[in-house]
Amino acid sequence: MIWRSAAEVHWDTVKQCLYSPKPREWSYYQWFCHIVDIVKDEYGCELLVTNGTKWSNVPDQLRNEIQ
Repeated sequence: MIWRSAAEVHWDTVKQCLYSPKPREWSYYQWFCHIVDIVKDEYGCELLVTNGTKWSNVPDQLRNEIQ
């Protein structure tokens, strides 16, 4: 239901993941932070990167920024 917050964050029902639009003014890192903030503000849930986090198609530089 996060798409209802009008924050440009969307849910992919096939991949079962949140995603942002392609970067325009914000970088992927800024979008990641935005998604984490929206989930916390809207739903009271804290998204965490753990050793069990699965990374798919994320460049090393971006992964390092997020971690």
